[in-house]
This record gives sequence, structure tokens and C-alpha cells, in this order.
Amino acid sequence: MVLFATRFARTLLLGLTIPIASLGYAQSVSSSASPSADSALPNAPTPATRRAPWYGMTISPDETAPRLTIFDKALGGLRDSVYPPSQVAWIASAGWSQLINRSPNYGTDKGAFGQRLGASAVRDISETVFSKSVFAPVFHEDPRYYRMGPGHGIIQRGVYAATRVFVTRTDEGRATPNYALLVGHAGGAALTVTYYPARNTSFGGVSRTFATSLGGAALGFVADEFLDDVLHAVHLKKAE
Repeated sequence: MVLFATRFARTLLLGLTIPIASLGYAQSVSSSASPSADSALPNAPTPATRRAPWYGMTISPDETAPRLTIFDKALGGLRDSVYPPSQVAWIASAGWSQLINRSPNYGTDKGAFGQRLGASAVRDISETVFSKSVFAPVFHEDPRYYRMGPGHGIIQRGVYAATRVFVTRTDEGRATPNYALLVGHAGGAALTVTYYPARNTSFGGVSRTFATSLGGAALGFVADEFLDDVLHAVHLKKAE
């Protein structure tokens, strides 16, 4: 009888324990699953970004640009003034000037091309240093070019690039007139009176030099906007 009572009690206890334990386990699973239900879902992909080097003067849409110090702007402008693409621009400017015999009017012989090449280099270096190394810190402007990128139309990108001659960013990222470039190029044009032929150093001549330099800057920004696209198209640069 005692044995029967003992077995009955054990059976009853076991019968009560199993559903209680099962209920507790279910609640545990439910409570642990509910907060992690969302976390179990894959996170939304975030755009891949990389930090642009401090000396980079062209910023792509997938790059984060570090804030530039006065020293960064000064050194970046000096570096940009003698960077290989700038040297290509010197040769192109001198060659075009030689071809159509325009300002600076040194003539059309081989010696004239050398003079034009030297003048083009001096003018471009002075404009770049004045704009990026000197006046960008003075006006608290960011001298870098920020690409719009291939997610926009070609015409929109071209207009955006060309108008960066007149519009840029402050160090805080706000839009502002491009005082640094305008004043810097004006200074570079004024400096040409010290090495251009006399016929090109009048007020009208200097004004034309200034206007031409702004046109060259606009073309440079357009090149910055589309160069990566061209390199990708001819498979000279891997897509990142």
C-alpha cells in the first residue's frame, strides 16, 4: 500500500512537472525569440564609404572628406599645382595658343612654344597656389571638387561642374560663392604683367587672361567630373 501510494505520488508529481516545465520552456523560447525577431532579419545594406586622403582634391560620392586644416590647404595647393594632370594642361594650353597664335603673343616659331609653355606653367601654378593655398584658408572655403557622380544625368553633371567656378563649399559644407578661386585667378592674371609680352599686359589684356583662366577652370572641373567614367569605359580603372 505504501509502495502504491509512493508510486502514485511520483506519477502525479511527474505529470504536473512536465507541463509546467514545457510551459516554462515555451515562454523562455518565446521571450528570447521576440526581441531577436527583428535582429534575425538581415540589416539593410549601408552605402560603402571610404575616407578620402587629405591631399585628394577631387572627392567622389562614395568618399567621406576629412576637414582640411590651413596646413592641408597650403600643402594640397602646392601639390596640385605641379601634379601631372596640371602639366598636361600646361602643354595643352601652350599648344592651343601656339596653334592659333593668341595671347601670350610670343610668335609662332619653336622658341615661341617654349615661351608659351613656361608662361602657361607660371600662370597655372600662381592661380592654383593663390586660390587653394592662400585664399581658401582666408575665406574658410573647401578648395576640393566634389563629384556629382554617375547617378545623375550628363547635362546636369556638366552644368554642375562648370558652375563650381562660381560656387563652392565652406569648411562646414555650406554653399558659398567661390571667392578663393575668383580672387586667386584674378591675382594670377594680374601677375602676368611681369612676364607676358607688353601687348598682353594692358587692362584689357589682363581682363581677357582672367576670363580665359575661368574658362580653363570650368573645363578642369568638367574633366574632374567625368574622368573616372572615361577610365572605367576604356577599362583603365576598376570599378570600386
